[in-house]
Amino acid sequence: MNDYCLIYEKTDAAKYISHLDFVRVMGRMMRRASVPVAFSEGFNPHPLLVFALPLSVGYTSGCELMEFRLAEYMPPDEVESRLRASAPAGINVLSVREGKSRMKKLRYALYRVTPERLPASADGFLARKETVVDKKTKSGVKDTDIRSDIISIGLADGHIDMTLSAGSEHNLKPDVVMKAMNKYIDGYDSGDCEYHRAAIYDENMEEIK
Repeated sequence: MNDYCLIYEKTDAAKYISHLDFVRVMGRMMRRASVPVAFSEGFNPHPLLVFALPLSVGYTSGCELMEFRLAEYMPPDEVESRLRASAPAGINVLSVREGKSRMKKLRYALYRVTPERLPASADGFLARKETVVDKKTKSGVKDTDIRSDIISIGLADGHIDMTLSAGSEHNLKPDVVMKAMNKYIDGYDSGDCEYHRAAIYDENMEEIK
């Protein structure tokens, strides 16, 4: 099989593209690059692209991961150079390699949050046994205890770095954590926040890249 793995950044105006639209953007990028991406079979064929973890609208990222299949073999360095030359603004191709990635092992993600105001400390927030907030689930918005999905939170240089559960089984977004911090830290109001995904990890906290 002609399987490949693409690592790329999503920045600037690209952060406002929804995931479904972004899938189409990546398909068009493949066509512009004359990369012979393979298509599914059936009445509505689509390019065989698989994304590790869809990125929320408004988030940037330096660690996006996509697997794709080509209809015929092409050296990965040639695929990389073609995609880099054809990438639209806000999508920066970092590397392309042969084979599948470890995206199925994804369990955690590191986010860097830049709020208007930092809390004095996150120690009391992390010491809570329960952290209940409104959270969107498959069955609607429910009061949910998110504490077990918060792995770590650190404050530094105007940022909040938080490692959270991620993937198909448990997936916690940093905007939900910020809502909880505003709720449970006395007197704290973060103001507007910027969100950036910095790394993704497997169950052993080894970075997937």
